Amino acid sequence: MELRLTRLDAGMKSALDDFVAEWSEPMVPAAVRQYKGDIKEYLDYLEMMEKDPPRLLVPATVFFLTDGEKILGAIDIRHFLNDGLARYGGHIGYGVRPSRRGKGLAAQMVKLAVPFMRSTGLEKVMICCKKDNAASAKTIINCGGVLERETEVFEKGEKMTGQVYWVDYK
Repeated sequence: MELRLTRLDAGMKSALDDFVAEWSEPMVPAAVRQYKGDIKEYLDYLEMMEKDPPRLLVPATVFFLTDGEKILGAIDIRHFLNDGLARYGGHIGYGVRPSRRGKGLAAQMVKLAVPFMRSTGLEKVMICCKKDNAASAKTIINCGGVLERETEVFEKGEKMTGQVYWVDYK
């Protein structure tokens, strides 16, 4: 396997379509949900989110974890936190395609993103997950995450417990 973090380009449309088609539950990170089949429109969205996001959002860069021509996962790196993200959400959102989970790919993706994070000034990052998501908690811990706190979060009107971890890359 030759894993790389790659910025999306128009030539990756079929790989992106294949990646998206595999999901039955909501795709993560949420930035990938913005893809509706039009690659140019999605590339414009990614550029806007990186350079000039809408009010109340923060600049963010999305990379795709690739092995050759296949997309295995995606990671959304927020360049800084606003008040909402500082409470719960954090700097990083990631997701691995369902057929490739359980192989440590999410942790590899986070580790591959460290040079980019450092280039944006991030030496310490917040990563969050739901308390009942043992796989994500394991990923965060494998990346050096230290649990700071648990907090109540609401998703689709349902109350749940979220966990807030910090990873120090100094």
